Amino acid sequence: MPNFQSCLKGILLSFLLLAPAVSMAQTGLDFLNIGPNAHSLSISEAHTAVPLGSASVFTNPANLMLSDQSSLGLSYSLWIADTQNTQASAAIRRDRDVFGFGVLSSLIDDFEARQNPGPSTGSFSVQYLALTAAYARNVSFLSVGASVSYLYEQLFQQNASGYAFSGGITGEFLDQRLRVGSAITNAGRMGELLNERTTVPTRWRTGFDVNAVQISAFSGAEIPVVINMSADFVMPLKEENIRVNGNEDTAIESGNFLTFGLQAELYDMIGVRAGYRTGETARNWSFGASVQVNPVQFFYGFIPFETGFGMVHSIGLNYNFNL
Repeated sequence: MPNFQSCLKGILLSFLLLAPAVSMAQTGLDFLNIGPNAHSLSISEAHTAVPLGSASVFTNPANLMLSDQSSLGLSYSLWIADTQNTQASAAIRRDRDVFGFGVLSSLIDDFEARQNPGPSTGSFSVQYLALTAAYARNVSFLSVGASVSYLYEQLFQQNASGYAFSGGITGEFLDQRLRVGSAITNAGRMGELLNERTTVPTRWRTGFDVNAVQISAFSGAEIPVVINMSADFVMPLKEENIRVNGNEDTAIESGNFLTFGLQAELYDMIGVRAGYRTGETARNWSFGASVQVNPVQFFYGFIPFETGFGMVHSIGLNYNFNL
């Protein structure tokens, strides 16, 4: 059985990690670095200074203060290889602070198990989970926030747990038309899974979000169009290592990269979005749209992967309310 588990781990890691490593540099917990909702994915995760509602607990907890209301968020993303990423979150807004909570999960189901070449001996799933609590408050013109996450991973009949901390700061300038944010995300450690520790992918992100309002006239009517441009500089702080079939650790270096996002909203009701990501990646471009019917906003995100990995679709909603 130990040999089978070692072989199984090698096969899974080869499939999940090494196949897309050249272009995506993934580890088992890379779902922590994937945008938590359709809004984030549609702007290529250029979100460090962008308010995402309650989903900010996973990106930059300081941004929880950028909304004047409490909120609930739900999102479902069908990632490549039929990976299902799900997010649910809540933010409770008070006068000068916010409490946030979130659940982020990633599931790959119906893997076939084989001890030897031949018929399958059954099926199993690979699952990852993050349970997060966050707190943010205003300090002068700045918002500061921190979060702690309980992490869980399950591979076949084996499982491991761990923890991660995130913290960030965001400042608003020029009458709130410019936001600048910086965050360190997912600094933590996992327990052993099949005699190995999965690397928690820690990153430092710094970015901005600038707002410009353009008024256009059609047949004598003024149509307000709000345009936002955002950008992030992302630096991995922890080298991502894996071990395959007992071989020496193989380093997968994702390297530094930039992400850019563009958002345009008409009448605060209909929005379109696009994003671009630099570096060695199979998902340079992303797109999305939204419709707002107060107090609910619906989002859709679309990522066309290159080199045959398929396409990603994400849907979600935010519900804003006052206590």
